[in-house]
Amino acid sequence: MSDFDQDPFDQQPEEYELVSKSEMKREMERWQELGEKLTELPESQWATLPITETLLAALKESKRIKQFGARKRHLNYIGRVMRDEDVDAIREQLELRDPSSELYGRRQKQLEMWRNRLVEDSQGLNDFIEQFPQVDRQQLRNLVRNAQKEVSGENGKPGKAYKNLFQFIKGEAE
Repeated sequence: MSDFDQDPFDQQPEEYELVSKSEMKREMERWQELGEKLTELPESQWATLPITETLLAALKESKRIKQFGARKRHLNYIGRVMRDEDVDAIREQLELRDPSSELYGRRQKQLEMWRNRLVEDSQGLNDFIEQFPQVDRQQLRNLVRNAQKEVSGENGKPGKAYKNLFQFIKGEAE
């Protein structure tokens, strides 16, 4: 049966999600706020974010703009560019960098658990290497050995080697 033979009223209407104009404005403001947070980051961190070349170019341009009115217009532009971005992935990456966020706290605890496991458990080293196969094994073993010596030493308190191990784990996890 062709499309001309069917009754046009028999077809099911497509479902549309109705969004009010106010909701659209609120969403645009959220994108602008997120874009403003991105402009406040150092340029070196932009490369680690899941953003397009268009947004990257707009962020670079925002560093050059100093006048209030021009900056406000440029933030509006960044908000429009943000429509085509994976906003959830960008927010997640920003939360991982924000020490006041819950996600950052959970990530830190996870890294601390790895450090404690590496120092206290002999199987922890193998598990870490299995989880992160690209790790520099020799450097990791040296850091673990130094941290173990430090903890089992005369004062029994973790110090510089313990912190160095944490920084290494953090770098590998990222």
